[in-house]
Amino acid sequence: MATMMPWDGNGLGERLSALRASQPPLSAVVLATRTGLLLAAEADDGADTETLAALGADLLASAEAPSRALAGGPPREATLRGASAHVIALAAGETAVLVALTDALTPTSSVLPDLREAAEDLAKL
Repeated sequence: MATMMPWDGNGLGERLSALRASQPPLSAVVLATRTGLLLAAEADDGADTETLAALGADLLASAEAPSRALAGGPPREATLRGASAHVIALAAGETAVLVALTDALTPTSSVLPDLREAAEDLAKL
């Protein structure tokens, strides 16, 4: 059912798998560079993880100017709430972004603590 990129021998895929196992509402989680290049993914079959990586990186980048102007620094996370899904992008260190996809009925507050912890772990990897 799930797809995981087998080429990441540095623990990224394993951490994403653990995240999805602890948060069943997440249909996909990806780690990408800040430019949107997919590094690792754990997702339901049929999920377009490359597009999710690019969109998540773009979402976080789009928050850059407002965050610096209003919050005094780079954005740590950005959430897009749509009619049928939520996309959550979190900074994973200076060069990566963790992107998660969940259905619109799942409160983001129920998945954010685990996503934040995973982003910190992934930044260290």
